[in-house]
Amino acid sequence: MAKNNWKTALDALEKYDNIFIFHHIRPDGDCLGSQFGLREFLRTNYPHKNVFVFGDAVGNFPFLTWDFDKFEEVDKKYFENSLGVVVDANSSGRIQFSEYILKKSFTKMLRIDHHPVDPDIKYDYTWEDETFAAAAEQIAYIAMMAKWKVSLNAAKYTYLGINTDSGRFNFEYVQKRTFDVTSYLHNAEGFKVWSINLPLSYRDERKVRFNAYMMLNYKKEGKVIYFHVTKKLMDKFKLNHLEAVDVSVLGNIGDSKVWVLFIDEPNGNIRARVRSNGIWINHICEKYAPGGGHEVAAGATCKNKKDMKNLIQDLKEEVEKHA
Repeated sequence: MAKNNWKTALDALEKYDNIFIFHHIRPDGDCLGSQFGLREFLRTNYPHKNVFVFGDAVGNFPFLTWDFDKFEEVDKKYFENSLGVVVDANSSGRIQFSEYILKKSFTKMLRIDHHPVDPDIKYDYTWEDETFAAAAEQIAYIAMMAKWKVSLNAAKYTYLGINTDSGRFNFEYVQKRTFDVTSYLHNAEGFKVWSINLPLSYRDERKVRFNAYMMLNYKKEGKVIYFHVTKKLMDKFKLNHLEAVDVSVLGNIGDSKVWVLFIDEPNGNIRARVRSNGIWINHICEKYAPGGGHEVAAGATCKNKKDMKNLIQDLKEEVEKHA
């Protein structure tokens, strides 16, 4: 069930002169696209506002420009009459540079998100709607409903988020509205989806070889498929923990209902990316904190191999309930 609507977000964005936009840790195309897309929409339609973006693209999507601001270079005067905005995220443990939010650096806080999660941050304004395929779709929907002018950069960034978080328009939450807002982005002079689709289609040879290895060596328990990306494997294929993350490679193999990609992280934890083709799994992922997400696309954190085994067992039991 949605919490408020696009007008809640629009009212907040129009009210404050200084806007600071945050994204989540381990950034993906949606959090980056919605963050920078919102910045570009605001700069075009409210040129008197000061808009700042914070974070790090960690090398993702190098065909676009990710010119982040630095807190230490922002004049303190901009923190007056300010609005902190979190896109595509919710709780402090998931937000990069959340310490500035926890210190109450901003006058008010706004969250725009499509994850059905109760956060540990008290937001003054919230638009949460899990029926959207992407937070970037929410940003584009605000623009369409408010009749904002669309710049070329706003279109590129926002389309990146919609494309990637919808699985290139393959996932369940894609609907007529998704195509409506994508069509609206074409009001930007010179915008073509090909400018984003083409670079997204390029495949790194390291990842192709690794994905082939994963396809040949995945494990299956019941109708749950899984694979563990160890540090040793990452070294073998010359990938890091942010590159060896393509859980979709394991999707919809045979009669599987759930697939999981475990990834060793530098801090010793094991990240679990969990997907399903119909069975809800987010409530299970929440048990392995920090974890959670969408009903059929979520994540979890395992501390050790015992946690991994328990997560697989929990997922197997959930699948069996629906047999």
